[in-house]
Amino acid sequence: MGTPFITHLEPCRLDGYNPKLPHDQQPSRIPAAYRDAMSVREAVFVKEQGCPLENEHDSDDARSCHWVMYASVRTMTPELRDPQTDLVIQKRCSETRSMPIGTLRIVPFPHPPHPPDGARYVGGILQEDNSTDSNEAASSANGQSNEESKTSGNNLDGTAADPSQCHRAFSLADQRRLSDPFPFGADRQTEFHNGKEPYVKLGRIAVLPEFRGHQIAVQLWNAAKRWLQENPTYFNPSVKELGMDTMQVDQAGDIPKWNGLVCVHAQEAVTKVYERWGFKIDRGMGRFYEEGIPHIGMFQRLEVKSTVPTI
Repeated sequence: MGTPFITHLEPCRLDGYNPKLPHDQQPSRIPAAYRDAMSVREAVFVKEQGCPLENEHDSDDARSCHWVMYASVRTMTPELRDPQTDLVIQKRCSETRSMPIGTLRIVPFPHPPHPPDGARYVGGILQEDNSTDSNEAASSANGQSNEESKTSGNNLDGTAADPSQCHRAFSLADQRRLSDPFPFGADRQTEFHNGKEPYVKLGRIAVLPEFRGHQIAVQLWNAAKRWLQENPTYFNPSVKELGMDTMQVDQAGDIPKWNGLVCVHAQEAVTKVYERWGFKIDRGMGRFYEEGIPHIGMFQRLEVKSTVPTI
């Protein structure tokens, strides 16, 4: 592997991206760096981990920043000879090309509510849990526990969610939060998040299997972290564009701004990696499932220069 390099793609239009098609069948107007990022994500999350292709691209991709690492890979084409005359019909040659090998993204605030403990998500949609009083009563009558009687959804055993029961209602507080003007209203408090402070979300970290063990992921995170620290106001809402009334604030100090807080929904199996990067497990977020894979919430606060938005 040659010397790797990293490309940074800022938020961009992804109109026309068809989530049901792989990256190499997307329109040419889709930025090449994004298609390269998707090639890695498809290899890891879709082919390796079994997540549905149509759930890999989501509405956050267009508003996120993406980092893609490339490696110079040399390929050899062997010499070919005519079997009858033994004449060379194709000379041996080598070719070096840049190959995407790793990626991650940073999603700006606002975010949907923190996942409830034990929740299951498929394609970013909170699944129906059938945990109504009537279901609990019926389960008790049949000698089943509440956990046994729940809809399986997209479980760890690969059971597909029932499309007719794929939406679970948010709580009244969460519904009110989602309906609030930009940014979303207050979330529930957790161990490291007060429910109000804006945070960015690290996600979609993927490295091709054959390139693991070379610190690819940490290099990507270091590049993203360095950019965040150098551009702490990048994702802050524009007072000029939105106006004070829309943001429901009266003074500059109340305008939502990012103060270095980063969240990651970490796959439970790799939490040690994130801990080495400085993230801490947020016990208040509990344990939840995304595409059938157990996740936990983790937070880290980066050191950034404090700023006061101008009106």
